[in-house]
Amino acid sequence: MTENLSKQTNQPWLKVQSRFKRTQLGRPVFPRATTMPEWEHVEEHSHNWGQLTYISDGVMTIFTPQGSFVIPPQQALWIPPNVAHETYCRYGGHFRSVYIDQKYQCVLGSQAKSLVVDPLLKAMILEICTWSDDYTLDDKTLRFVEVFIDRLEQAPTSDFFIPRAQDSRLHPIVSELYANPGSPLTLEQWGQTVGASSRTLNRLFHKSFDMGFSQWKQKLRALRAVEMLNAGQSQQAIAQQLGFESSSAFNTAFKKVLGVPPKQYTKA
Repeated sequence: MTENLSKQTNQPWLKVQSRFKRTQLGRPVFPRATTMPEWEHVEEHSHNWGQLTYISDGVMTIFTPQGSFVIPPQQALWIPPNVAHETYCRYGGHFRSVYIDQKYQCVLGSQAKSLVVDPLLKAMILEICTWSDDYTLDDKTLRFVEVFIDRLEQAPTSDFFIPRAQDSRLHPIVSELYANPGSPLTLEQWGQTVGASSRTLNRLFHKSFDMGFSQWKQKLRALRAVEMLNAGQSQQAIAQQLGFESSSAFNTAFKKVLGVPPKQYTKA
């Protein structure tokens, strides 16, 4: 699935390995601040500790065994220890993440999840990312860390997530639409390609994603639109690239999935 993301344009992904080479954190939380260039793909890797993945002014797509997560600046992704993941950043941005000692997994959970980042949590993430690698572990710092973990535990989860398809008959459909979300192929046409009736395929979509093909495609296109909006593309350009008949149709579909129209999302 992931290798097909680059099919949408002629731009190749810049594949890199994880640059974080420490074997232990040495601190309850550890700052990770760097700049991700455009079209960077950090290949699959895992850590012995947890990770709160955050980008302050861009959008990342992160693949895990559970499925794919789209992470705009209003959200962060909790990745538990030893969970394989790979990251795609199409338009670049400032990566401001926090590695978290595995002892907090009992609080934050053993499943990857997208968390809503409110202004206070954002300020705490950015503050930690100003700390040096060998910051002092005094009482004030430890209290700050405990409050930070409490905020993560209380943060609402978001719906910017698409589970991994569980049936092999869905794989070519999902793979192609990740690469080309504007594809006009109907479920009947897909059925001819994968050798299954449209009724069977729709049932499999409900089983894997708890929604039918049309709903799933609308959600995928809305999440791709989030990435494009954050990159400053116009609604008309996004509508054309994602296969909508008009900007009005795009607005309606976006609001149906995310609860607000694109313009209001951009202002927020």
